[in-house]
Amino acid sequence: PPILLPDSRCSPGGEGGARCVCSVAAIPEASITFDLPSRNLTLWDRDFTLVGGGQGVVTGILTLKGTFDPTFSVLCSARNLHGSFRQQLRFQHPGGLVWAKVGPVGAVVAFAVVIALVCYLSQSRRK
Repeated sequence: PPILLPDSRCSPGGEGGARCVCSVAAIPEASITFDLPSRNLTLWDRDFTLVGGGQGVVTGILTLKGTFDPTFSVLCSARNLHGSFRQQLRFQHPGGLVWAKVGPVGAVVAFAVVIALVCYLSQSRRK
């Protein structure tokens, strides 16, 4: 049966909304659907971007616009001739993206500022 890959999740999108990724490994390749239970809606591959990753991996990318309440859920379903599964995608917390937004250079600068501040404070206590 199809297997959900670990990079499957929903994360905040630009200008509000969210981007949901459902990656599935299955041989033969599986068909993917997204279910939005709170909206009573099922989306097929014509409603979202579908990318073939080769070697039996298929990724569906669903872009949602607007704001969502905390109970909003997105389910990823996959099916092939060997079976099917359906699983809720976890939402990545926006706070976890701070370093991704700042980037590696910003992280190095922030670290250098902290080190300089510690050195300054230790020198001022010695005087």
